[in-house]
Amino acid sequence: MVHYICFVMVTPQFLQLSLKERESFIPKWTEMAKKYGLILLFGGNALGVAENVVLAFEAPGHSDNYFKFMRDWLELGTPNAGKLISYTRTVTIN
Repeated sequence: MVHYICFVMVTPQFLQLSLKERESFIPKWTEMAKKYGLILLFGGNALGVAENVVLAFEAPGHSDNYFKFMRDWLELGTPNAGKLISYTRTVTIN
């Protein structure tokens, strides 16, 4: 098993959404992660770091799938890139 702890800096546009709207992203992100063989274990507020959110993912082993997921999730290469998420930092744990 490989675990990825992802610290996420969301944009002011994301923060201006209602709590219900923000919470609606978790099921979408969970399903997107599944497409890449990842399990979203938990998400919450990130304390003691600059980022707003922390997410933990689990994968069956090392592969490029986490990085493919990140490109898809961040909508890189599309007009939506950077609209809701400014940047992420990931810690990999074997």
